[in-house]
Order: sequence, then C-alpha cells, then structure tokens
Amino acid sequence: MSGAGGPELLSYREARERVLSAVRVLAPETVPLIEARGRALRRPFAAAHALPPFRNASMDGYAVVTQDLAGASAAAPVELGVGEVLPAGRVASRALRRGEAMRIMTGAMVPDGANAVVPFEDCERIEAGGRERARFARPARHDENIRPAGRDVREGDVPLPEGRELSAHDLALLAALGESRVGVGSRPRAAILSTGDELLEIDQALRPGAIRDSNRPMLAMLLEECGARVVASERVGDDARAFSARARRMLEDADVVLSIGGVSAGDFDPAKAGVADLGGVSLWRVAMKPGRPQAFGSPLGRLFFGLPGNPASVACTFEVLVRPALRKLQGFSQIERPRLRVRVADAISSRAGRTDFPRVTLEVRGDALWAHVAGEQVSGHLSPQSRAHALLVVPDERSALAAGDEAEALLLRWPESGNA
Repeated sequence: MSGAGGPELLSYREARERVLSAVRVLAPETVPLIEARGRALRRPFAAAHALPPFRNASMDGYAVVTQDLAGASAAAPVELGVGEVLPAGRVASRALRRGEAMRIMTGAMVPDGANAVVPFEDCERIEAGGRERARFARPARHDENIRPAGRDVREGDVPLPEGRELSAHDLALLAALGESRVGVGSRPRAAILSTGDELLEIDQALRPGAIRDSNRPMLAMLLEECGARVVASERVGDDARAFSARARRMLEDADVVLSIGGVSAGDFDPAKAGVADLGGVSLWRVAMKPGRPQAFGSPLGRLFFGLPGNPASVACTFEVLVRPALRKLQGFSQIERPRLRVRVADAISSRAGRTDFPRVTLEVRGDALWAHVAGEQVSGHLSPQSRAHALLVVPDERSALAAGDEAEALLLRWPESGNA
C-alpha cells in the first residue's frame, strides 16, 4: 500500500511484476472453429490422423512405375497403356501394374504400385483405337510429384502449442484434422470509467474549457483489439463518491476495470480519493514516461487499473502494463507486442532511474530499422500516437540515447510502405 497516505514509488519493472503477479488466468472455453481466430489455444491436442492422410499427386499427370521408363528418351520414347482415370476423391480399383499408367489429377490418391507421377507437360497423350496411351520421352524419378502420407503432420503430432494466438491458417490446419470445436482462452470482460467535468461526448459542440473524450473510445478499441469484451463504458464527473460507487458496480460485472484520469496531484482528482473505498487498490508513482501517476489493485479478485488522463499516458500505460495483463488473462504465451532492434535516428534525453517510451516512426534504411521521434513527446498530444509505428524503450539505466545508438522498440504497426 501507499506509505504515509501517499502514492507508492515503483520502477517500471516493479510495476510490471506487480501487475502480472496479480493476474489469474481465466478458465478456458470451447468455441466453434469459426469463432476461434485471434484467441489463445488452451487445449493442446494430438493429430488424430496424418496430413496428408494418404499419398497423393502434387500435379496432374500419369502415375507410373519408374522402372518402366528407365530408358525413355526423345529418340526412344516409351508408350504405356492407361488403365484408369483418377480424379481427386476417386480411389483406384486395383494396384498399378507394370507396363501401364493411370491418368491422375492433383490431390488424388496415388494407386498402390505407382512410385512417380509424370506431369502432362512432360509427356504426350495418344488416342489409338479408342484407347488412351501415354508417351514418355524421359525417365521418371522415384517419388516424383508424390506427396507422402504424413509429410505435413504425422499422426499423434501436436502441431500447435498451447498459448498460441490462432490465425486463420492455424484454423485451416485444425479443420483439416477434424477439429470443429477448439478450447481457447475466455475473453475478459472489461469496463471503462472516464472522469472529468471538462469532458464532452464525441458529438457535442465544444465550449470554453471543455474537450471531447477521446480516451474512452480509444481504450474500447484497444481492449477489443487484444481480445477483451467491453461490457460498460461510462463517464463520471470530478466526484469521488460517484467514482467509487460506479467503480464498485463495474468490478462486480467485469474482470478488468480501467478508469481514466483523476490519479495525479490535482485538487479535483476523483480517482485519487475514490480508490480508497475500493479496497486493495494502491496509488502509484511509476518511474516511467509517459504514465507516471497510476493506481492498481485486484479488489474482489478482479483487476483495477487507474490510468492517467492524458492520451499519450493512457496509450502508453495500456501498451506496457494493461495489454500484457489482458493477454496473460486469456492464456497467451506471447503477452506483449513484438520487440524489434532499431537504431535511433534522433538523440533522446531521459533520466537515469526512469524508463521512457517515446513514440517513434520507423524507416527501413539499408539493413536496419531507424526510429524517428514522432513529433513532440507531449502527453496531451494525440497526433504523435497516431503517426507512431512503435514505442521506443529507453531503459532506466540510461540517461540518454544518442543518434545511431541501438535500442529496443515495441512494434505497434508496420509502416505502410516500409518507410516512415
């Protein structure tokens, strides 16, 4: 808890450890395959059969025995009678005999006895006396154009690890293996509580001293993007009692509650006073920029994040603390954004003992990614966050990064053209 009634001072690493240690992974659920994209795989399974499940042709052509074509050449071609025609889905009525071929289409089961498929473009189809024959002007290689059973996945293999974020391609693999329902992480229920007498709804006309609430829709979309379901999104004024009453009701209905604003040192900060009534929530001063004033706790076994009010601070705190917690709740093995090694294009000042997260754009230059500061790093400005491709990480042991220095960056999105 906060010492002597004041906020607790934490490094970014300590804050992250506190948050993640409070996360209890939600129970999994089983959903239809079509609803599983983007979810965390929570039920590892063994493949019930091989993929492909049988030897099949990888090209349209003729199934043959390689020994029959051993001496074939343009000068001395070999002709074989065609015993059967095998479209995909039809199984040969018998094994292929020496001295004959079977016409076969891509994906069709290769008949027993055949050990190669010669594509149509490498041979000639001949009609003689109402019967089909095939002329070959070259030898065939053993297993040419044949996909063996189990070459992709063997029976009993576990092709996807637990915690994987399921893509459409993963789901295609599961579909091929007959998995119509998938065990995945449950989507956390999230609630947003915005504070401030100065805030307007998006469609309200501006008035002196007021601004539109851009944080609430931003957070709703960020929450949905990382798998949560927003079950409530509301605003209260600068009233600590109203704040605590509404936050308590939200904690009863949601797995995660995020409040916006009211946690700093102002005279009218409702969250700063209201969190005391929630129980188990501490005020923090985290040595990070942006996003120093925060609140966090796990009342009723739920997660409560009291975020700062400035847009850059909200976005940054969400990315480096809230998002990893939400991902862990769902059982993802990868809980944060991809980390890239970049070179710093602009000198960046910081302060030893504080972790900074400047918003940057990325440029591909030669064989390196270069990070450019995306405008003034003012926590109230929205356009740098809109332009940013990544958050640069200035670790707490550094007081500055010089132009040309290597650093890590958390990737938010790739540049549209590969350049900033």
